[in-house]
Amino acid sequence: MTHEQRDRVKLVIAHEYAQVPGQCAPGEEVVGAFLIWRGWAYPIPLSVTHLILFDFLCRHRWIAMDASAIATRLRMDLFVIHHGSNAPGHQVRPARTSRTAVRKQVERIRAVLTKLIADEGLDMDALKILRSEESSTRSVRYRINADVSFEHWATTGDPVTSRTIAGIPLSPPDHE
Repeated sequence: MTHEQRDRVKLVIAHEYAQVPGQCAPGEEVVGAFLIWRGWAYPIPLSVTHLILFDFLCRHRWIAMDASAIATRLRMDLFVIHHGSNAPGHQVRPARTSRTAVRKQVERIRAVLTKLIADEGLDMDALKILRSEESSTRSVRYRINADVSFEHWATTGDPVTSRTIAGIPLSPPDHE
């Protein structure tokens, strides 16, 4: 394993209320995102709106999309449309977003990642995780550049109680 492969950023997205084990399906709820770096899991403190966008970008990480395409696809994505509908008592609220809102949300997600990286003293750059790529027409496209995995919980799960996510301990003890 090369040094570059060993130090590749990993992300774990946690979904709750899964009905099909191991598969992302409409009705699940995105409850957390975790940055995995050198054997430790760091919770990324994102709001629900930002978690949904971050999850969407992670599920579609193979292709860079501009803000307009992201906004359009978010409105049609069944996972997003039915977000959390498997939860008891949940009322589905359709996703409403715009090209401008997507740009602002990407900016805020990057700010949260930058703060987490700085606070934990990690040797990485948020701009390399959530990338901006210019197209031939100079439009900016966004893409997640990380290894991504998803955890699916059948019922309410609390990763802080177990102190692990995907079998990896949450942030080093000296940071608690």
